[in-house]
Amino acid sequence: MDYESPWQDLLLEASLALPVQLPPPGFEVYKEAESDQKAWRNQQAFDHFSAARPGSSRSSNIAETDKKGQEMEAAIDQVARKRMNDRTYRERCKKSKMETERNLELLSKENDRLKGENAYFKTEAVRTGKTLQSQEQEMKQLRETIVLLKQRHDKQNTLVEVLSERLAGAKDGDLQRENTQLKSNIALLRSQVNDRNNLDKLQLQEKNAQLEHEKRSLEMIVQALCEKISNEKGRR
Repeated sequence: MDYESPWQDLLLEASLALPVQLPPPGFEVYKEAESDQKAWRNQQAFDHFSAARPGSSRSSNIAETDKKGQEMEAAIDQVARKRMNDRTYRERCKKSKMETERNLELLSKENDRLKGENAYFKTEAVRTGKTLQSQEQEMKQLRETIVLLKQRHDKQNTLVEVLSERLAGAKDGDLQRENTQLKSNIALLRSQVNDRNNLDKLQLQEKNAQLEHEKRSLEMIVQALCEKISNEKGRR
């Protein structure tokens, strides 16, 4: 074999890419021209390229190995893509979880605020209800007081009207009787001015006349009140 052929450079480049392996026992190729390690690399590269030639017994094995390598690379790419997708999904889930927790925290704060406002409004509603109830009771008492005052006012007006009518009707007669009584008293005084014994009798007569006048006035008042009471019962 010609060691200066164009295959020598290719064998050298391929041998540099292959892993370092120790030559098997008894290997003696290129023993005199190169070191054992360099010769072994060249031999490995030569065997590799020889096997890759069409019709070689190892060409099918290399093709199968390349196919498996491609399948392995495809599987590795698939695993890498899956890992990337999983990482993206986990990051998205983490972000969504953080956003959800933040929203839940905001909703919790808003819920607490609304609960506080609701409790305040309930307290205000109870207080307002009590205030309205108290005001209604006061209004009821005021209405009852107004009714009582009106009734008293009506009674007083009625009494005044009755007394006024009685007094107006009896005024002339009373004045005439009083005038007659006064004239009688004057005549009596003139006739008995020098009679000391009749002084007590004259005083008694004056007292009696005064009492009679008061009696008639009281009778008129009592009669007016009785008529007022009777009229009110009739209205009911």
